[in-house]
Amino acid sequence: MKELYQKLRTFTGKSYGLYKSLTGKTWNFGDFDMEFIHVQGDPYAPASRLKFNAPIEILGIPAEWGNSPVKRLALADYLLRRLSAEVEIRSEEEKLPIHALVPGEEVLVRNALWVGGPSENGGKAVVEVMLSVGLPGDKRIIDVPAAVDLLTATIPDLLMTLYLNSEAERAEALKYIESLEVREALLAAVQEKGFVAFVPNGAILPRESGTSDLPKKDAVPFEAPKELLQTFEVCGKKISGMAIPKGITIIAGGAYHGKSTLLSALESSAVPHVLGDGREWIVTDPSAMRIAAEPGRIVKGTRIAPFVRQLPFGVSTEKFETRSASGSTSEAANVMEALEFGSKTLYVDEDASAVNFLIRDARMRSLVGEKDEPLIPLSDRAEELKKLGVNMVLVVGACGDYLKVADTVLVMKNYEPMDETAKAKEIAAASSLQAPLEKLPSFGNLKCRPFPALSEDLVGGVKTRTAQERQVKIRLRGTELTIGYITADLRALFPTARTAQLSGLGLFLLNMLQNVEELPTDEAIHKLYVQIQNVGFRRLPQGFSKDSELPREQEIAAALLRFENPPKP
Repeated sequence: MKELYQKLRTFTGKSYGLYKSLTGKTWNFGDFDMEFIHVQGDPYAPASRLKFNAPIEILGIPAEWGNSPVKRLALADYLLRRLSAEVEIRSEEEKLPIHALVPGEEVLVRNALWVGGPSENGGKAVVEVMLSVGLPGDKRIIDVPAAVDLLTATIPDLLMTLYLNSEAERAEALKYIESLEVREALLAAVQEKGFVAFVPNGAILPRESGTSDLPKKDAVPFEAPKELLQTFEVCGKKISGMAIPKGITIIAGGAYHGKSTLLSALESSAVPHVLGDGREWIVTDPSAMRIAAEPGRIVKGTRIAPFVRQLPFGVSTEKFETRSASGSTSEAANVMEALEFGSKTLYVDEDASAVNFLIRDARMRSLVGEKDEPLIPLSDRAEELKKLGVNMVLVVGACGDYLKVADTVLVMKNYEPMDETAKAKEIAAASSLQAPLEKLPSFGNLKCRPFPALSEDLVGGVKTRTAQERQVKIRLRGTELTIGYITADLRALFPTARTAQLSGLGLFLLNMLQNVEELPTDEAIHKLYVQIQNVGFRRLPQGFSKDSELPREQEIAAALLRFENPPKP
């Protein structure tokens, strides 16, 4: 730190641009090594990016915590929460120009704080921290006293929150680690027994509000119906709750009784949640996808024929192309693309779906004959999807036709689930569900399309076009993501996405599109995904440029398919 202090003292009266001389070197920072990854051009530009590294043992963290990917992920999440809370408090009190990513309720791979394993760090697990720092300046001149205080006193104080020197601190961190270990073991046990999802007794499903992901205070804890009660013994704990079997599950009930709340908890639990969230031990098929209508979305060559026969005026649905899909065709595309990219569980909410995609009742079948109706409702394909190994969980309030095909029926009452499968089967048996009169189109080969074919019209948009462009920019405007010259509206795919998730998505797709491989698209995504899981974002160009979180593989694939072709230069 002495060398950095001396260097900063030489900046007295010098131009702000001299800060850039701090890059390209690793500075000793006590127990940490520090690098200036990016230095802003002036005091009003976006903040500089500083990276700090230290072996975990120096920070009082047991070495064995660095040997397991699950332990490292939980430890990174815990340390970031400690650091960001301290930065937030100090920044508010002291008006500090420092920002650390504030994590949401999910436990995700992040570049803001990464714990790297011994194998890629010379035999020692390492903590890697990213901070955004506004370097002090007075107009175009470096403010040396403020810079010295910020870089050699304030930031070292903040980094002290990463030390776990006391038994109490280590015990608290261990609770977070053990919570994630239980969750991962529980997921494995649930899958081994052939269930789609599991909700433990005592889980808190409702959220604080529609704009907050925090647990609702005084919410009714979840209690499994006895017919679906299962107990799993993992990590020395016995955990009881509701196990959802494979097949077709209906969640019914009156309005505002918790149907969509249960579905939302299941959907969101394809990724882990932090200790205390209330959903930390809810688990579901990691390949699960939320299916909804998405009118206006672009569709590029997706085969929607299993749900939409040939459209009027000879429009083929074998390779469906549109820049603005309808509600039903967009939902058909969403289902077929989810299957193409390996999803084995589909979550569907009646409220978010196109009615004519979900059902077609007997009266309408009589009025409009099969030959004059291109749409084939999901209810007609449910049994065949089940035979293909695809599970569905549907929230239904009005579409009673699904009772005929349901394997399990839950009815929510005051946020409590009741197994009403037997009653539903009696009701379904007493009513008629008209079968399709014609042979339905086959689902065919669900093999994923090759990446070169899916990316062909996008690669030109992720290249620099002028000598002044040093790198392709990733820009966000709400849920609209722009990479270079290509843009996607992701509001339906990521309705509550955090900026860091969209930034991570942008970094991921930029790297893929600049390094197109001759692989099926799902394999190309998986290859890069595993690399980031193993070594973080560090090997990606611009991997430290923005605070970033790693989305799921299915979400990355879905986003790729929504990017608009670049305009012709």
